[in-house]
Amino acid sequence: MPLTHLLLGGLVVRASGVALGAGMLHTRATNSRAHLFLGAESSFEAKLRDFAPAAELPTVRGELVRLQNQLQAAIDEQDFAAAAMLRDDITELRNKDPAVMSSLLKEQLQDALAKEDYKQASALRDQMLVLRRFLPQYQLAGLWKGNYPNHGEELVRIHYEGDTLYATKVTGDLHVPAGEVTFQADLSQPFDQIGRVGANALEEASGVRVEVVSLSSDGSQEQREVEQFQGEGRIAAVNFQHAHFVPGQLFLMDEDVLGFLWLPLGTFIVFSRVHEENECSPAAAAAAAAAYGQSATHISMDLDGDSRYE
Repeated sequence: MPLTHLLLGGLVVRASGVALGAGMLHTRATNSRAHLFLGAESSFEAKLRDFAPAAELPTVRGELVRLQNQLQAAIDEQDFAAAAMLRDDITELRNKDPAVMSSLLKEQLQDALAKEDYKQASALRDQMLVLRRFLPQYQLAGLWKGNYPNHGEELVRIHYEGDTLYATKVTGDLHVPAGEVTFQADLSQPFDQIGRVGANALEEASGVRVEVVSLSSDGSQEQREVEQFQGEGRIAAVNFQHAHFVPGQLFLMDEDVLGFLWLPLGTFIVFSRVHEENECSPAAAAAAAAAYGQSATHISMDLDGDSRYE
């Protein structure tokens, strides 16, 4: 069973174990004329059944990046036969990713609104609401446990308002008390669609490099894509004085592990999910979450040396 590790500034932190199904990806589409999403040949509901499980989406996306690089190389070498086969493979993989359909639906919605076709726009909005059930960023509601610098383990509850994710503290501290939002994120677009910050740029901005690697039982390593979203993290002095939000970023490591980076401070906290059956009380939830052990370890760096804010 592969182990997911988080690399922060060259340090490795075990985040969570994720089993990725073998044989999930085909070498190419069985039909060389594989259709794009939203084609007339198949219904919206039928396309939903083609999606890969949430746990396998990072592998799908990593493989998609690899094939796209191979396609560009084939085009540069004018190997058009190989390019055609790679395009089929890419189409098949795109059909497995609900984020691709989400982007297409958003484009169609904008076109419908521009044409004042409100009936079509309403139908597209309905489809987008259904599609949320397949997008990992909308499956995070509930209780989570994270280890805050200088304060230790705290519980937060995640909920949504439209396309905005809010994490509200269940157990507070001297800086940000219970009942206050500790971070929030805009889920309307993944970070790479609005000007993705690469590893080098992120290091320059915060001094922290975030990278997720899957380690197999044989010791082999494989980098995988991590979905990222722009957000804001709250910081405050003692007694919630001078509370304000600073730029941040949400990282989805897997369905039970996420991270949030307070960019100006370079503080990165990993949160592990506390499952619904263990939510009877904060104390019980914290005890149950302890089963994760060190999987919820955090690494933080306060770049400006000011420990008043958490």
